[in-house]
Parts: sequence; C-alpha cells; structure tokens
Amino acid sequence: MNDLICLEGQHVYLASISSNDVDIFMESMNDGDVRILARTRRDFMNELNTREMLEKLQREEEGFIVYEKEGNTKIGYALLMDKDLYNREASLALVIGKKVNRGKGFGKEAIQLLMKHGFIGLNLESLFLEVFEYNSAAIKLYEGVGFKYVGKRRNSRIVGNEKYDTIIMDMISEEYFKIYKNNEVESRK
Repeated sequence: MNDLICLEGQHVYLASISSNDVDIFMESMNDGDVRILARTRRDFMNELNTREMLEKLQREEEGFIVYEKEGNTKIGYALLMDKDLYNREASLALVIGKKVNRGKGFGKEAIQLLMKHGFIGLNLESLFLEVFEYNSAAIKLYEGVGFKYVGKRRNSRIVGNEKYDTIIMDMISEEYFKIYKNNEVESRK
C-alpha cells in the first residue's frame, strides 16, 4: 500500500497527491469520457501543464489519489477545493478514470471517505458540487450518498452545438450526521 494513506475504506483508499501522480491525472483527464462527463476544460493535458496543475492543487487545495485496495492500483482522484474555513464549506470533485473501474462502488466509497473527512476531519458545515445534467450516473451516485439538488446554471456546458445545464448539489452537516452518524470517538475507545 501507499505510505501516504490518508483515508481508508473497505475497497479503496485515498492518498495525498504528490508530484509523482502526473500519470493518473494525464490518463484520466485525457480520457474521452472524462473530458465530456467531468472536466470543465476539454483540452488535452500534457506533462508540463499537468505538473503545474498538481503543484497548484498541492499548494491551494486538498487532493487525493483514489486507489483500489486489492491491486493497490491508482484508479482516479478526489478533490476538496474552494475551502472556506470561515463559512465552513468546500466543494468536492471525483473522477474515476477508466470505464472498467466505474459502476463497482469505488466512486461511492471514495466520495463517502471525502465527505467524512470534510464533515468530521475539517468540521465543515457544507459540501457542494457541480455535475453536468447529462451525467446521470454521477447524479445518481451523489443522490445515493445524500447530496440534494439546490439549483442549476443554465446553458453552462456546450458540447458541439448542444447546450446543457450544470446541476448544483450540496449536503449540510446535519444531513450527513443523520445518515452516517458520528461514531468516531466511540469506535476508538
């Protein structure tokens, strides 16, 4: 296993992003599905701009590589961004790169680990995210872990000559603890 494990679940673990993670970011961000389903930018990433992006993530945001535990394999990345510690909120993002790793529960577990880190580790009041209206698998995942629809940005995504909305979803701490409880102290006694 990676020695920088931060968050560990049953089937995946999240490890801090390092400068050695250019490969998974380039592979994921240059994947045709990911470029349409998850990225706001659709240009191709090369090693130089990927390294620059990783350095910025390490300085300004909180990023994790998602590993599948059984094979100790990098399968994607998860991000906590735009942290506002005064208002106790942050946005999150998740990408599971290869199609073969989607639909297996890895993304769900990674999001739940990121939510736990946000609400318990960082004591946030709110987590929010954006997802394109046509990414029904992601919307179903987010709803399934407890995120709620709060609005949309109309015609904010253009693919070819089609315009799509960006869905905004969030979860507040009260909702998180109602679903997932807070047994951190009890589980460590």
